Amino acid sequence: MRAVIPARLSGPTPAEVFRAKTAVANRLPTCLVDLAENSDSLIAGSVGEFIVKKELFHIPRVIFLGPKGGGDTIRLAIFAAIRGDEPQGTEALVSFLQLLEDNPLLASGYHIYAYPICNPSGWVSGTRHNAAGEDLAAHFWRGSNQPEVYYLEREMGVHRFQGVISLGSADIIAPRFFFNGGRNSILRSALASPDMLASRMFMADAPSENTISSAVLSDGAQSDAAGFLTGTDELRPMPFEINFEIPRQAPRRTQIVWTVNALKSILDSYRTVLAIQQNI
Repeated sequence: MRAVIPARLSGPTPAEVFRAKTAVANRLPTCLVDLAENSDSLIAGSVGEFIVKKELFHIPRVIFLGPKGGGDTIRLAIFAAIRGDEPQGTEALVSFLQLLEDNPLLASGYHIYAYPICNPSGWVSGTRHNAAGEDLAAHFWRGSNQPEVYYLEREMGVHRFQGVISLGSADIIAPRFFFNGGRNSILRSALASPDMLASRMFMADAPSENTISSAVLSDGAQSDAAGFLTGTDELRPMPFEINFEIPRQAPRRTQIVWTVNALKSILDSYRTVLAIQQNI
């Protein structure tokens, strides 16, 4: 079920208007707007705007156009700060885009659609819920009238991503993620292994090899608890989805470095999986 179209919405906003119209853009996303203005690979702007209590908010979006690869272009979406009290994902996503700008070959064959602040009103106030008091992760594909959900559902429907990644945090002792990709066990294994390698490199208390599958890796059957964004039959083809949960108590820099390295590994692994499938 698609979201109900809320009142007082707009279409996508270009970067120069995005910079001028909203105070939210003058916080963290401004560095991405500045980066995009001098880049041949980055396009910054927003997917639209909405008003809450006379305050204007945007859902920022940055697209990274990687160098052409050997096959069809892979469209990958990365969502952060769906819950406003999880800024670590936003910071990691910004660092990841800056890394790609400096090393574009890391994203060969990809168009990466990054949404660094999916819940701008919650992000500004530092609250889990949006200004309407709603946990957005529980609203997707349920006929929601929340404007943030409407915009993000529209993005997923229009761009038909092959993969969707959401970044969050939780009160856990080791990084974990949930995978939702149907019964594609080959894809699941290929995407899981590099993530676990990255977590062990940067998290001292990550589980050992023989506990990874039970302690860190879970299937899409837990999608409601994990806040999956693609739980609908309306998305065709159905993308794989990975939902990250990073330990809140870990040092902030550690969280960012682990997430960036895990994202790098996913790009490489998924590209390899597709290449193998095309040669079978």
